[in-house]
Amino acid sequence: MSHKVSFVIPAKREFVGLVRLAIGGLSQVKPFDIDTVEDLKLVMSEICTSMIFKSAGEPSDISFSIEIDGSELTLDIDSAEAVNELVSSTSSEWAKTNQGEYGPSIITALMDKVELVSNGNGHSVLRLKKFF
Repeated sequence: MSHKVSFVIPAKREFVGLVRLAIGGLSQVKPFDIDTVEDLKLVMSEICTSMIFKSAGEPSDISFSIEIDGSELTLDIDSAEAVNELVSSTSSEWAKTNQGEYGPSIITALMDKVELVSNGNGHSVLRLKKFF
């Protein structure tokens, strides 16, 4: 049985804590170990902070959804152009192009799969997967 929850937050630093709280609530749906929950919180904090920085004060929102399906967790993050600036088409290229930043290294190390997928509206969505 699949469970999906979606959120939209303003691209402002003060809302990153709300994202971390939502991720922390996942342990109520599926019994994750504490290390996995903390890893997911760290990953989402890195992504949101990077997107907020890349939006450079432009008024925008960050949309994300969390889907738990059996032994797989999928996080989709969407912030229009900010996603495209944040990553390139594969996680290996992403790690190469952002070597000066710790965020991409942390994200690719803690997640099992990192990719860009089309959302069908002309831009890409960052998709992260964790397998259990």
